[in-house]
Amino acid sequence: MLPLQSASGVVPVRVLRTGADYELQRGGKPYFIKGAAGVQRLNLIKEKGGNSVRIYTATYADVLMDRAQQSGLTVMFGLWMKPPYEKFDYYDPKAVAEQQEEVYRQVQRFKNHPALLMWNLGNELDNHNGDFKVYQIVNETAKMIHKLDPNHPVTTTITDGTYSIPSIAHLCTDIDVLTINVFTKLAEQPQRIADAGWKGPYIIGEFGGRGWWETPLTSWDAPLDQSGTAKAAFLQRGYTTTIAGRRSHCLGSYVLYWGNRFEQTDMWLSMFAPTGEKTPMVDMIEQLWTNRKPANEAPQVGPISLAGKQDVNDVALAPGTDYPASITASDPNGDSLRVEWKVTRDVDEFHTLPQNRTAPEAIPEAIRASQGVNAVVHTPTVRGAYRLLVNVYDGKGSVSNNSFPFFVGRPDHPDLGIHMPTYRRF
Repeated sequence: MLPLQSASGVVPVRVLRTGADYELQRGGKPYFIKGAAGVQRLNLIKEKGGNSVRIYTATYADVLMDRAQQSGLTVMFGLWMKPPYEKFDYYDPKAVAEQQEEVYRQVQRFKNHPALLMWNLGNELDNHNGDFKVYQIVNETAKMIHKLDPNHPVTTTITDGTYSIPSIAHLCTDIDVLTINVFTKLAEQPQRIADAGWKGPYIIGEFGGRGWWETPLTSWDAPLDQSGTAKAAFLQRGYTTTIAGRRSHCLGSYVLYWGNRFEQTDMWLSMFAPTGEKTPMVDMIEQLWTNRKPANEAPQVGPISLAGKQDVNDVALAPGTDYPASITASDPNGDSLRVEWKVTRDVDEFHTLPQNRTAPEAIPEAIRASQGVNAVVHTPTVRGAYRLLVNVYDGKGSVSNNSFPFFVGRPDHPDLGIHMPTYRRF
């Protein structure tokens, strides 16, 4: 049975409350979001059991909305609002009016598109910001959208820093649902947002493995990675607890990142390799969305050992020296594995703006020899921070990975050892 449509052909979407519970309905039927954030490989979302995609801006929205519709997906449509940390002044009436005019144009342009699920105002407007004037403007904008388009809900997305929730609960009475990007603290999120004062429905707008901005750091502030296998298990725990297990208030979620992009490494948040292979996180989300395992599963990968040590040992090595390296790997389907080793300069992601993110090239001759899960690493001669990266392919369209930060020479603060970050993500 097809969803109910309005006279204009639009499929109306509502957030309904029944007693203490909430439900998202599309075309008069319950609709639990099984979504992915990103603009790549949209056809695979539906194939893996998903039903929605999150886009962040109106850039290429004509193409993306049509492609989503063709793929049988709905769209959480991002209406971009500049965050205060980009020096946008929410006390400047002229600047605010110009931004709202752009929002107005995009709503008018796309409000009748059949793939539209809801509007999302901004992304992490609370990040690096303690002045919540921005949320007065968010609420004004939400009111405007509701007048222009009564058929689709409005949300805004915050970080997992729940310090902004009291202000949002007080100032944003016209948003229909709160969206939260959360990684490490996903399993704790229902209690955290309730304690902060949000009693309404929520959507998890981004989640996956452990974020590079919240993981333990070496003494030179390099984040410690998880293996692809560990990321999938991490995702499963959070999804089961906070998303599937809280459907009375959680309206669904968007896993990040559906595609490949560089952020600390080219595989840290990516659910696909640059060459297109799927990771264990894709297998896990398919299992969570469909309650069945994929026909062919990605390899299982464990820790890397370098110079006989684990990454938690805060490993500093001598320049121009050979060291043994190994990784544990197996395949659930018994497929033959190909292991790819490389060393790159490490990235100081805490001080890199998103538009400046580019993957460093592999250092020639840094891998002296390799045979399957074993390799010999030849350290560079230049002092500094480096990273050993390992990808394990099964030849059937899947990959798993891990990475290992190390320092050549003596770090500036070797006495600090492994510690937790004091930064928040941009």
